[in-house]
Amino acid sequence: MTKQEAQNRIKELCREINHHRYLYHVLDTQEISDAALDSLKHELARLEGQFPDLTTKDSPTQRVSGEPLPEFKKVTHTHRMLSLNDAFSFEEVEEWMERMERFLKTTVKPEFFSEIKADGLAMSLIYKDGVLVQAATRGDGFVGEDVTKNIKTVEAVPLLLESHSAKPFDGGSVARVRDAVDRARHGTVEIRGEVYIKKKDFLALNKRQAKAGEKLFANPRNAAAGSIRQLDPKLAASRNLSFIAWDVVTDLGQETHAESHAIAESLGFPVARVNEFCSSVKKLKAYFQKIDKKRASLDFNIDGIVVRMNDNATYEKLGTVGKAPRGAIAWKFAAEQAATRVLDIAVQVGRTGALTPVAILEPVTVAGTTVSRATLHNEDEIKRLDIRIGDTVIIEKAGDIIPDVIEVLVRLRPKNARQFNMPKTCPVCGESTERKEGEVAHYCTNHSCPARHREGLYHFVSKKAFDIDGLGPKILDQFLDVGLIKNAADLFTLQKDAIKELDRFDEKSADNATNAISGARHVSLARFIYSLGIRHVGEETARALAGHFLSLEGIRHAPQDDLATVPDVGNVVAESIAHYFGDEKNNAFVDQLIENGVVIKNQKKQASAKLAGKTFVLTGTLASLSRDDAKEKIISSGGSVSSSVSKNTDYVVAGESAGSKLEKAEKLGVRVIDEQEFLKML
Repeated sequence: MTKQEAQNRIKELCREINHHRYLYHVLDTQEISDAALDSLKHELARLEGQFPDLTTKDSPTQRVSGEPLPEFKKVTHTHRMLSLNDAFSFEEVEEWMERMERFLKTTVKPEFFSEIKADGLAMSLIYKDGVLVQAATRGDGFVGEDVTKNIKTVEAVPLLLESHSAKPFDGGSVARVRDAVDRARHGTVEIRGEVYIKKKDFLALNKRQAKAGEKLFANPRNAAAGSIRQLDPKLAASRNLSFIAWDVVTDLGQETHAESHAIAESLGFPVARVNEFCSSVKKLKAYFQKIDKKRASLDFNIDGIVVRMNDNATYEKLGTVGKAPRGAIAWKFAAEQAATRVLDIAVQVGRTGALTPVAILEPVTVAGTTVSRATLHNEDEIKRLDIRIGDTVIIEKAGDIIPDVIEVLVRLRPKNARQFNMPKTCPVCGESTERKEGEVAHYCTNHSCPARHREGLYHFVSKKAFDIDGLGPKILDQFLDVGLIKNAADLFTLQKDAIKELDRFDEKSADNATNAISGARHVSLARFIYSLGIRHVGEETARALAGHFLSLEGIRHAPQDDLATVPDVGNVVAESIAHYFGDEKNNAFVDQLIENGVVIKNQKKQASAKLAGKTFVLTGTLASLSRDDAKEKIISSGGSVSSSVSKNTDYVVAGESAGSKLEKAEKLGVRVIDEQEFLKML
């Protein structure tokens, strides 16, 4: 990127970030997610790091947040309330440590205090002779808003400081903490922390809002901020807010940040007991990974951890740079949303011939992985988003799901942005495309299109189908290109001697490939039906068909009307299945698979009806059985399994490291059960 291009991009980013900061910090509203805004700010900081002379005094990287609301009395902070620079990877944390060492011109002792970063509203509390006299928001870091009356309604905030015995944190002195607590109750002391709302209280609040016909809060952070900034303290009192302390600003003789946490707890403030002193980089990394796994089980939202030099003298010596301290950083969890630019739009041809437009993106990290492509689904979705080549967009990725473009930031659209139209001919075979009436997708009309054939083969060996380990697209392409196979059935006739002659293969890898293929010969009826790639037949539909007809022949020869009566099938899917098995080529392929040694295990009859009519969603890892085994047990007991949580879900089974499905279940009020309760139900 040239300097002129960087300057233009910086101006655009500053304007966009300031717009969203104003919405959030001044008007208490939000247009895009925190993760997406973080991504824009991260890009700006990177560009300013590459071109330092382009950084202006009014850049969003040089200030903490927007202006205070005029309705509240303004408060000037004795000590500036700083924000934190973000890190989105361990490599960026290492870069932060290197920057500290360059500044100090010496090796930094890797001793950190690591704490969870509550997703709420930062607050400064002033006590005089042990009595709360002032509570103020961060504001712009220098001047905040006096919200003392509202904070007094938060029961987690003590109105009078008292001395309590608290378990000390590692990385500090018990004696210094005891002396500091005595001093804190006499004179002036400032405590800082976060006002937040617990997950269960947020759900209850939104239920009350809905019942009253009021607008729902987008997330717990908005709810906490909106509650504190109400002029009527009764509103704040009604919303069951919480508070967690994370610093003692006043010098009470403490020498480490661990001691500040211990002091706050001893004075009667809640602190996060999951916080830890980390005496090495290895322990810091392990702490981050532990909290990342644990965060779904916490009763409030966190968006990362704060890593701070534990030694206060070192921290103070490091000072500040712009809006942030050099001695601390916010290490964020992998965001599920980020902003990036659309470099081009390509078209992929799937196994059914459907043409899928795909955005080619400027690479960006989302949910812990680098993303350079995102699906645009179809022509209607492109029109709905009004997406053009050159646009800046927000992409979203959850778990292993392919990322989606969810929004276009129109204000960042360049003048030379280009519109995209679906092609009239297939980009692979050159045959014409069509869009059938009543459908959203365009299709290649050539049933022998090479792209359709290859995608069908990739699908056949995939995890939910035959699950042939080690046969990825590159290897399958090689098998096709050299003529070893013509279709998936030929895989089961492959010999080791033929495979080991190929590039990147030797005796051992060829042996592994043939063993994997041989081990996949025995397949359940549901997996077999799914592997065929019949249009509209996904994993759950294949299970429903297997559970109803019990055998391949039963499905193969079933009349269309009978197929349509199966739950999760219906007329459209039934027509697709009947059309597939009505084609001689498809039946010949199925027969060839069986002739080449594939053994289809017929479905057992439903064992019981104890879970009849109940829909389950599985999330996380179960200790005693695999995800597939759990699905089989649910179906054999009359229940059904869904891949997503909705208001129609009866139970969410949450295993170890449960993810976003657990959060959605809690939001919708769906009953969540653990593995032991699930096994009892079975």
